[in-house]
Amino acid sequence: MALHPLTAGELLDAASACRGRSAAEKGVYLAALGMPGQSFGDCATLPIGARDAAIVALRRTMFGERIELSAKCPRCEARLDVETTSDALLAIQAEAPARLQEIAIDGERFAVRPADSADLTAIGWIPDMEEARAELARRCLVPLAGAEVPPWLEEAEIEAVAAAMAEIDPAGDPFVALHCPECELEWDAPVDIAGVLAGEIEGAADALLDEIHLLAQAYHWSEDAILALGQERRRAYLARLQQ
Repeated sequence: MALHPLTAGELLDAASACRGRSAAEKGVYLAALGMPGQSFGDCATLPIGARDAAIVALRRTMFGERIELSAKCPRCEARLDVETTSDALLAIQAEAPARLQEIAIDGERFAVRPADSADLTAIGWIPDMEEARAELARRCLVPLAGAEVPPWLEEAEIEAVAAAMAEIDPAGDPFVALHCPECELEWDAPVDIAGVLAGEIEGAADALLDEIHLLAQAYHWSEDAILALGQERRRAYLARLQQ
């Protein structure tokens, strides 16, 4: 099915669905919007890079190629405005290799699979970042030749799994290289495209609700009637209210 921008009604529904959801839930929901015909269950088991590629594609149809981001310097807390593009993020996904990586732990061989949204949901309750990172590494180990996933991993083993995950799904953790003009710090800032799009959808929905509110007050029309007008007609009526 062809991907199309959300209608006004779909935009309001999407904003309501995104509000209050966890980051992983937002990612699955938005990926499903970006992949018509795919179920939420299918999207939940996509590698994060593939999931986010669907979100990038949806965002491009709604808001265009340019993606404006903001970040805070971790050293001096200066605010930076940054820009990337849909093409740049999709190019990272195109770099993913076709086969899984294999690593050895205590003499046993394991394949490493990419993380998916179900994994992120499973570790979302863990407050300690290092503990969550270790559990994610364990979840993404696939035993080979009768091996069993160890109950815990050493730091070097966690690093090895993380490196393999980055190799097989480079778009699963995209980043932009930043330079702070205030303190000269350079660092890699992660790009949460699901969070970016959810925020843009919520902002656009709030603006649309403001339009509906003004037109309903002035003309006593229902929400359905106002949405049926289309954006150009709504803006034309709003302009006349300001005369």
